[in-house]
Amino acid sequence: MSASPWWTSRFGALAAVDPAFAGLVDAYAEAQVDLIERLAELPPGGRVLDLGCGGGRHGILLQERGHSVVGVDLSQEVIALAQENWDIRNPGVDGPHFVVGDMRAPPVEGSFSAVLLMDASLGVFDDDAEHLRVLTAAADRLEPGGALVLELLNPYFWAHRNLTQHFPPGSVAPNADILRSYRFDPLAGRVQDRITVFEDGKRRVLPTQSLRCWTPPEIAGLSSAAGFSQVQIIGSDGWQVPSGPGRLDPENSAMIWVLARL
Repeated sequence: MSASPWWTSRFGALAAVDPAFAGLVDAYAEAQVDLIERLAELPPGGRVLDLGCGGGRHGILLQERGHSVVGVDLSQEVIALAQENWDIRNPGVDGPHFVVGDMRAPPVEGSFSAVLLMDASLGVFDDDAEHLRVLTAAADRLEPGGALVLELLNPYFWAHRNLTQHFPPGSVAPNADILRSYRFDPLAGRVQDRITVFEDGKRRVLPTQSLRCWTPPEIAGLSSAAGFSQVQIIGSDGWQVPSGPGRLDPENSAMIWVLARL
């Protein structure tokens, strides 16, 4: 791994283009949190650890629903944005505890009802040994009966899809044309996500995001190695968040949801 891997700068660069790239509190996030609450069977006031929390959209919604949330992200800029997002929605109200830290060794204390890794945030590292460290850290921080909830890219879906999206000015950033392309690397089992920004006559290429994809047997094996004995695989409904547990459709489920317990 290089001295400065892409994930140390990518998310701050995205937030600088437009805060929406760091994650909006929107209808999609609401649907994700609905499913998180159902899968994890969160008790009232349950403690939730959101690893790779980004702009805080899941943590904000969970806190607003009465849970106690700690959000961890490596980017100082993104953590500041998460706090700002909370303050805008809930001025003068104590909210989630957003902290800068590495998901492989989260700087948090106590045990949690649930640990979350949303939006494929588990897949950032080059070596699966680092992903195992994340899952082991999650297991160490779960209370008895607690749940790990993952949202990952489905390699069966992405293996035969090359996708390029154009966002004209005003659709994401107010004054920028943005091109975003997704390409699957079958040898690495990773989706490469490239973003190019055209603004003020200049072209800027952001650090390429490379996210690991696991097949269901692979992620079940990795979870088991971290100490989880119960692993359930759930498929999304195309791009939509599933309403509850359901089968994985290899061709149409863009995302894999994983529910694991110790």
